[in-house]
Amino acid sequence: MAIGIVTNESSLALMPEVTENTYVVPASGTDYVEVLEGSLEMNKTREELTRNLLSSSVEAEASRVGIAEATGTIGVEYKASLTEGDAPQSMDVLLLSLLGGKRQITADQTSDATTHTSTLIYFANTSAFSVGDIVLVKEAGAYECRPISAIVANVSIGFPFALTNGAPSSAVVVAQVTTYYHDTTNSISFSAEHNLGSAAIKQKVSGLRAVSGALENWSVGQLPTFNFGVQGLSLDRVDENALYTPVFTADGLPPVTLSACVWIGGTMLSYTELTLGIENTVSYIADACDADGRIGSRITEQVVTVGVNPYTDDSDLTNTWDKFNANDDVSVFGYAYNPTATAGEFGQVVAFWIPQGKITEDPIIDTDGIVGEQVTIKAHRSLGNDSVFLSFI
Repeated sequence: MAIGIVTNESSLALMPEVTENTYVVPASGTDYVEVLEGSLEMNKTREELTRNLLSSSVEAEASRVGIAEATGTIGVEYKASLTEGDAPQSMDVLLLSLLGGKRQITADQTSDATTHTSTLIYFANTSAFSVGDIVLVKEAGAYECRPISAIVANVSIGFPFALTNGAPSSAVVVAQVTTYYHDTTNSISFSAEHNLGSAAIKQKVSGLRAVSGALENWSVGQLPTFNFGVQGLSLDRVDENALYTPVFTADGLPPVTLSACVWIGGTMLSYTELTLGIENTVSYIADACDADGRIGSRITEQVVTVGVNPYTDDSDLTNTWDKFNANDDVSVFGYAYNPTATAGEFGQVVAFWIPQGKITEDPIIDTDGIVGEQVTIKAHRSLGNDSVFLSFI
């Protein structure tokens, strides 16, 4: 085929790099990720070095080129694995680059056969748990998720606010989960095999890092998405076929954002839309001795923000306005899921937890003729705690 490459037949494989900017080829079809139509771009740019010289003409002198850079965007559905607690195939490499930290609870945890409370569940062995993990409490017919805010070793796990359905039953089960968190020291670089068409042109990109991640389309009755911005050190374009046929069997379905509740400071909100943004500043290690001018990169800053538009409660301004006015810390928690055939029970959960942040904006807005607020929250760490957690159950 010479021309006529079909865009929708393209594919993308992502591979963690052992050595930054050393290209890693896919190992199997499961290394490919499902990408949203129209969201995938991988391009190379070169810095133009202009030459401004006095001459007999006003025409431009021939330019030189300096450092090259690969940039791109990757959009995926925000969804969990089909297997409870496994890492999501479509986002695992991207989140390891964006945040750096990852841990898993790889087996169901059964609590003590004792009386629990709405904020404390007792375990003889708490070694599987970490503060910041978001757990699914499998109370029969009344499943709920909460972040862990405190652990008493081999005694209990604690939640920052109560389970809506009250204390769970004795010997209740807590589900398996994969959690990503801020640990940019261990943030990975990765390679991408970008196939334009099913059997046509391949772009080999290396030294990539996720410089931004945005949770979008988390609005009433929609399918949430997560869009990544990436930057890399090298991109080559060759006439080669994809190494493997993509296999997309690991992930489940994206949740519909119904019963997708959000809490600010432990208070459940009525709202229509939420966004979450993670922005990394990537600094390159420049080297004039290197042929490409760069030998590596590091994440030097990370900023996490949340935007949500609750309706204004004319009987209670303490949820947002009073906290904004007093410059108080707030937390943000939310999750969505796919229901099962049993009422009150669900799986394939996606969840986020911002332990501490400041409300930086709280203007009044019009939401279809009803008074609302557009709350902006900037996350921050405190006493060494991580500023953002993303969990998949």
